[in-house]
Amino acid sequence: MSTKTDRLNLRCSAATLETLKAAAEVQDQDLTSFILGAALDRARKVLAEDHSLRLTPREVLDLERALDADPEVVPQLAALIRGARTPSSASAK
Repeated sequence: MSTKTDRLNLRCSAATLETLKAAAEVQDQDLTSFILGAALDRARKVLAEDHSLRLTPREVLDLERALDADPEVVPQLAALIRGARTPSSASAK
């Protein structure tokens, strides 16, 4: 377990503080744990999204070409889709 040595200060309105306190209480957490947990969750999502959405210039060109290309029919997928439609149309008869 890492030692907590750094400090984070922030300012907010009285209404914001009351909202945060009420939410922390509902979650049965102290205010620090509630705010830190929420902030860490959001930070991890932002970093994961940034990591997964970052493309190299080459990847951007490849993606643009793929989006501009004519659609390719995959016979197995087309058959699967036709098969998925059949039961619902049969039950309608």
